[in-house]
Amino acid sequence: MQKLRLLKSISRVELARQLSVAPSTVGIHVDRLVELGFLRQGLRQESGSGRPATLIELNPEAGQFIGIDLDSREVHGVSVDFAQRVLRDRTVSVRSNESASNVLELIESVIEDVRDQSRELLGIGIGVPGTVDIRNGMALHYQFIRGWRNIRLVKRFGDRYLVPVHIENNIRAMAMAERWFGQGKEVENYICLGIRSGIGSGLILNGELYRGLHHLAGEVGGWSCGLTEDGKLVSLEQVASLTAILQRMTEGVRGGESTTLSLFRGRVTVEKMLEAVSQEDKFCCEVLGRAGELIGQVIAQMTLMLDPQKIIIAGPITKAGNAFLSPLRQSLNNFLPAMHAKEPEISYSELGELVGALGAAALAVHAWQPKGSHKK
Repeated sequence: MQKLRLLKSISRVELARQLSVAPSTVGIHVDRLVELGFLRQGLRQESGSGRPATLIELNPEAGQFIGIDLDSREVHGVSVDFAQRVLRDRTVSVRSNESASNVLELIESVIEDVRDQSRELLGIGIGVPGTVDIRNGMALHYQFIRGWRNIRLVKRFGDRYLVPVHIENNIRAMAMAERWFGQGKEVENYICLGIRSGIGSGLILNGELYRGLHHLAGEVGGWSCGLTEDGKLVSLEQVASLTAILQRMTEGVRGGESTTLSLFRGRVTVEKMLEAVSQEDKFCCEVLGRAGELIGQVIAQMTLMLDPQKIIIAGPITKAGNAFLSPLRQSLNNFLPAMHAKEPEISYSELGELVGALGAAALAVHAWQPKGSHKK
């Protein structure tokens, strides 16, 4: 099933070759999954000679998966059919200093809005910021939501919807989105670097999500980027996250910098930043460029450690285009010794603001296994 999710459609013979098993064995399992309604016969594959092979593919009508992505500003939700095609999506805002209980109600309302009542719900994935305890199904802590501590997400939503519920840090969920929906389908080793309120990375190594012993792998937001004047460590998140970038721009406007940037309700917003980028505002581009340089340094260190084929940047920062990406690439080139490592391909995610929700849905997709019977 996972091979089919990556390839979309394939002949039985080719599937057997891909899996290095006997065609007769593949045929037994394929026939069973077709009978259960999870697979269906597709188009015939024309070949140079001989009888055309019938392709098999996922049956989109076999059910649906729902993904939820939470950060400090918004809840994104998406439903996908069994063939991983988007059915519905919804985004709702999270108010500043919102309580955990209200956020949980928001998540439930988004699930209800994106759920297709005509299809069986097979699983739910939830990507949350901060630290998570996957084994016990808990979101442990996130400083930007009031009371967000030890939230039993799996139990709450599993009891409510009676389906398997899977949780993950939302940046690692983004890496899963790229694996099943985006640029990671044909790449076995890549890093998805998410830049939002905080900074984190999801590591796909040999085609699998790597979490680490304590599920903390990829937490690069806490990496040191120097010292303050009084000797305190400055983390990457404090200087290069979207929050830090907007704060620096806000300070510049308040301090009288020559810029086209303006404040909305007392601060520079993402929308105001992008307006200034489109006008090639010098101060705005300088702030983005400095953040890009710091991210480039970190990517150089990660490259020396893991030697990935590709780095995918995700989050609202992708809308800044080359104002952020060009300084990042130049910094990577400067800090990556040519004799020690080959520079990985750097690209922006193409999945947009739904990347985290798609990744959460991918958690449920990846974990799903067929039961003994299913309605056709």
